Amino acid sequence: MHKKLIIFIIGLCCTILFIVLTENRIFNRYATLVKINYIFYDTNLALFHRKERSDAIVIIDIDDRSLQLEGHWPWPRTKIAAMIKKLLDQEVAVITFDILFPEKERNIAQTLLSHAESNRGISQAIKTYLAQQMVHFDSDRKLAEIIGKGDIVLGEFFSSSLPSSTGQLGKFLDNAPPNLTILHASNYIGNIDVLTQAARHSGFTTTLPDQDGIIRRSPLLIEHSGKLYPSLSLTTLQTYLMSNHVSLDLHEREEKKIFLGIALDNGMYIPTDLAGNIMINYRGPAFSFPYLAATDLLSNKFSRKLLEGKIVIIGSSAIGIGDLHSTPLEAVTYPGTEIHANIIASILDNKMIASPIWMTGVERIMLAVIGITITLLAAFLPALTFILLSLICIIIIAMLHALLLIKSGLIFPHPVIPYMQIFFLAVINSGCGYLFETRNRKKLHNIYGQYVSSTYIDKMLHSQDKHTLEGNTKSMTVFFTDVQGFTSISEKLDAKDVKRFLNTLFTPLTEIIFSHKGTIDKYVGDLIMAFWNDPIEDPDHATHCVEAALKMQTKVAELAPVFAMQDLHGIAIRTGINTGPMHVGDMGSQYRKAYTVLGDAVNLASRLEGVNKLYGTKILVSAATKDACQNIVFRFIDRIYVKGKDRATEIYEPLSLASEIAPVLQRELDQYQAALDLYEHRNWQSAKEKLSTLVTAYPQTELYKIYLARATKYCLEPPPLDYDFTQHLTTK
Repeated sequence: MHKKLIIFIIGLCCTILFIVLTENRIFNRYATLVKINYIFYDTNLALFHRKERSDAIVIIDIDDRSLQLEGHWPWPRTKIAAMIKKLLDQEVAVITFDILFPEKERNIAQTLLSHAESNRGISQAIKTYLAQQMVHFDSDRKLAEIIGKGDIVLGEFFSSSLPSSTGQLGKFLDNAPPNLTILHASNYIGNIDVLTQAARHSGFTTTLPDQDGIIRRSPLLIEHSGKLYPSLSLTTLQTYLMSNHVSLDLHEREEKKIFLGIALDNGMYIPTDLAGNIMINYRGPAFSFPYLAATDLLSNKFSRKLLEGKIVIIGSSAIGIGDLHSTPLEAVTYPGTEIHANIIASILDNKMIASPIWMTGVERIMLAVIGITITLLAAFLPALTFILLSLICIIIIAMLHALLLIKSGLIFPHPVIPYMQIFFLAVINSGCGYLFETRNRKKLHNIYGQYVSSTYIDKMLHSQDKHTLEGNTKSMTVFFTDVQGFTSISEKLDAKDVKRFLNTLFTPLTEIIFSHKGTIDKYVGDLIMAFWNDPIEDPDHATHCVEAALKMQTKVAELAPVFAMQDLHGIAIRTGINTGPMHVGDMGSQYRKAYTVLGDAVNLASRLEGVNKLYGTKILVSAATKDACQNIVFRFIDRIYVKGKDRATEIYEPLSLASEIAPVLQRELDQYQAALDLYEHRNWQSAKEKLSTLVTAYPQTELYKIYLARATKYCLEPPPLDYDFTQHLTTK
């Protein structure tokens, strides 16, 4: 199957998996995943929360200093009543207690009366007097009386972990609809009867931390015994806004009623999660709201402007009695009273955080877009570009989260999933790419390993070109090299020694071919066939081929001492080279194929290898090869017709790199060119003299002897003017 299709299918499957994971019933099964999601939620809130102060709320704090100055807790109910009276005198709007009064305060007159009744020595008159004084020492009733004079909200606490219920609950909102998805509580802690009956309003203080102990959301309603009770925040808000009715915005799903939100009769709407919990928009770290110490309130050390018309929440941050929690912005030390303040302030300012039910649909669409986009990028882009674009995608998603939270107060229900999706898709696609690349690398090594150097196979893998064994025609350079006099050499050696000889010779020659970007076609006995410009694209293929041939001659000379140890002397190789159009590819039968080249240009190179014997040369190249080499010095050899060809070709002998030519060789070539010019202009006698000088100076060069013999012959029998000096070769 095609690589891109496989990557696309894998990416699509992963995308579907992450979309399925957005289903809460599935997502919540994985505790680690939930914790990571919390981290991303907290990070968003910490980075992008609104750092604002609320002017509508003041917190009266029973702090450590207040306890030092006013006495240990619990304070007398008369002192609590004094606090309420001072607040009412300042015309505060609402007084909310984040403190419970579940036990009656001792009445000293009643205590004395009980003692007197158990003592027969005390007169009835004293007992009657004590009974008459009980009403004057009833602090609970005095507190109840002042509670009844204003908009006071008392707190109560729900929990199913309580062994039993104590105290009395305040008013409930309504009967709970059947099959409602909401927090249920079997037990509670209420206030004493006299206070509950005197108070106009009440609300529960219960807050539920998530699995990691951090409070991110808070219930606005709790169901107890089939009735719905409001939270302290909701009741305070209703009282402040003079809202008398709350309606539930519910939605039917799978035979369950889930919350979408809660609406007040003044038109205010509070979005909630499916169980009626509000996501808390923390304004900042602890003490982000105005605080007034309780002792300063009792001592009148405050400004009237601070309290007038405000919502006042009474709570404690003192060590031992304070209600401290962990929040996304602060660990362990966040006052519980301020949690209620954050909820009230965010609703009043209409700056709530919400993750509506439709956000799940948006999240799934986003995951589908991300998955398809990344999968397509992975299929068509290089690995580095793909990784960079994946990082850009992560940045875009982070910016989207920030923008939604800052501008609209919206947050995705599973903010971690898009990041996980990009990460996993990147890992999986990179892994697939690595496997395909490894497979392709292995395939190319298997195909080309016997032909070209592994270094160049790696370059082929990194290139954008497609390398196949399918045939194609292109301009290439090919050479044939064999060992001079191999037949006589093999007669001196047994089969084992012949093998060792060829291995000793062919190994360094093959290394030279590979190092010059050549491709080994085949070894046939003592012959090496190689070609250039496929599969490695090489615009200088002719030059590299000739350079390799020159290096091979040098290497054979260096190996002479090694061969001498086998009693082999005068080992030499002859090479024929040609450049031209050739057909290259995998050729053969269905039983066996070979990666090779075919064409007239190939045949000419093969003929030139044999022509070396006629001219006493080691390397012969065609004019096409010579013309393609700009930095190599050549010596013209002849113009010939090889056997089986009707077209003449000029042949040359490469001697040296132009940058390395020796002065002695350059003088020899100048002399040869002068003799050749005389020869071509039919100045036979002068040419003969020049050639005689060359033969005397360079007796080892067979070419000069050949031209001297021709010039001598033409001196005696001059050829006609239309004579064709091209040599017709009759052997291969």
